[in-house]
Amino acid sequence: MRSSNPVFKTIERDQSYTVAEQATYGGIVAKTFLLFAAAILSGFYAVTSIGPEALLPLLFGSMIIALIAVIVASRSPRLAMPFSFVYALAEGVILGFVTVLAEAFAPGAAVTAIIGTGSIFLVMLFLYSSRTIRVTNRFRTIMYASLLGILVFFVFNMLLNVFGVSFFNDFYMSSPAFAVGLSLFLIVFGALMLTLDFDRAESIVEGGADKRYEWMVAVGLMVTIIWIYIEILRLIIILSASRR
Repeated sequence: MRSSNPVFKTIERDQSYTVAEQATYGGIVAKTFLLFAAAILSGFYAVTSIGPEALLPLLFGSMIIALIAVIVASRSPRLAMPFSFVYALAEGVILGFVTVLAEAFAPGAAVTAIIGTGSIFLVMLFLYSSRTIRVTNRFRTIMYASLLGILVFFVFNMLLNVFGVSFFNDFYMSSPAFAVGLSLFLIVFGALMLTLDFDRAESIVEGGADKRYEWMVAVGLMVTIIWIYIEILRLIIILSASRR
């Protein structure tokens, strides 16, 4: 049973838990809100207190820290709590500046993206809880393979850019219809990833996992929700640019 969210790989490999106190849905929700609160505070501080001269070093450092922190949080139940907060604080800096740039280009983009992300989350939670969408082994396999393909594609494109080959970026910029279609696909994919995250959260709680695993589930949900938020922002910017 594999989730498309890489944060849950460690949980899936561990078939036995040493339970001091069992994980609960309430605990997962509370921890997810705490991580987002930390990210919001971090982003607000960054955009209001950091000078322009420190912007690029801060963003670059935050990306590295966020990557390392989410890897550690996803692999070690013992370290999941502190590194989940490290990830949230670093990701908050990135999201803060991304949101400010989006607002400068398309006023109201942040509020629209927040409402859109929240709506998608609630709709997918309803579809999952009502079993309208059923997470089967085939569904998991398709999603996991698709995620791997998306990651390989973006890494390959990044390497091409390093060597000065930018035909995909040129096509992306010159074809608004393709850009909109790609963003819509990534938003839908993120929404489907949520169902796998809900399924993993259910497995953790119903399986009687240790309460420390709540942090791993919470940070996994945060990764997916941020994916959707950023893609909605991207779509808003594309649509705004096409109208100009």
